[in-house]
Amino acid sequence: MAFSQQQIEALTESLRLSLGDNINWSYDERNHAMLSEFAQNKAEPVLHKLRLTLTDEWQGKSWKKMPQPLKQQLGSLTKLSKHQRILALSGKHDSPTIVALWWPWDHGGTYSLRLKLFTTEYHNTPEQNSSGVFTKLKRLFTMS
Repeated sequence: MAFSQQQIEALTESLRLSLGDNINWSYDERNHAMLSEFAQNKAEPVLHKLRLTLTDEWQGKSWKKMPQPLKQQLGSLTKLSKHQRILALSGKHDSPTIVALWWPWDHGGTYSLRLKLFTTEYHNTPEQNSSGVFTKLKRLFTMS
């Protein structure tokens, strides 16, 4: 099932609001996602807040460890270049899977963030997640 623009806007609204009101969003029709582009000075706080909700993360070559259902849904978007990330939270019975595509631009001054929805659930094991235990602990201690 594909989500309509209205569904994507509604189902990502609370996440988008949690990332800050200084981030502008538009609908990316080509990718069926909500899109934001922002300056580098906003990147670290946005990524930190994003990680609070989307607990699974892949970067670099770790996309190979991504659960198969998610890989199939994302297709070629799973092949990440340096500094690109995919963050996700698997859906449950009444909520969709939420995926964030974190793309720094080549010049390093701008970031793109896309939020996509899928009906497919996935199951992630600790060894599949590139963040690992130590990275998650580090995040906990840097939250303050």
